[in-house]
Amino acid sequence: MTTTVETALGPVATAELGATLMHEHIVTRSPGVQENWPHLWDRAGILAMAERKMADLHARGIRTIVDLTTVDLGRDIGLILDVAGRARIHVIVATGVWWMPQRYFSGHGVDAVAELFVRDITQGIGESGVKAAIIKCATDTAGVTPVIENILRASARAQKATGVPISTPRSWTVTPGRFASSRRSRVASALTRVSMVSMPRASA
Repeated sequence: MTTTVETALGPVATAELGATLMHEHIVTRSPGVQENWPHLWDRAGILAMAERKMADLHARGIRTIVDLTTVDLGRDIGLILDVAGRARIHVIVATGVWWMPQRYFSGHGVDAVAELFVRDITQGIGESGVKAAIIKCATDTAGVTPVIENILRASARAQKATGVPISTPRSWTVTPGRFASSRRSRVASALTRVSMVSMPRASA
């Protein structure tokens, strides 16, 4: 039986993914800025730059990228689709939230947030039809704050419901031992489906 993974342009056999970069961003934005000051947003220029960079990656042997841009990083699924359509590289799209969640996530419970993630995975993001294939959640120097705990728990529940993996970047100050002892590890369904990466220490 052929195993597939969802990408921006639809399901692809895992055997065709090739060399894969697991943490990339086609573009990140500050949510709300583009909508209110559109003169700051050069979409054509961004598309052209992304097309060049994707071509360069392809020339270097890369065949897939995992775009971990979440809603709080200004995920623009229309732009991702446009870039993917011009590239010779598969683009896997993420759901979830980084560590700068909007106020919505403080005012809604774990189940409500998990439902959003599951919807992205099973039905598609917005009206695009593009299905997310990985869940992103993160911790930073502040550690597991109440709203971050909400997101971590929602991510774990969405993983249980769908089986897709979790990618969880963490600050270099949050050791694996500290992270594993948090409540997050007690609600995850399968830690074998969790990828933990450290964000680099800022240079002085």
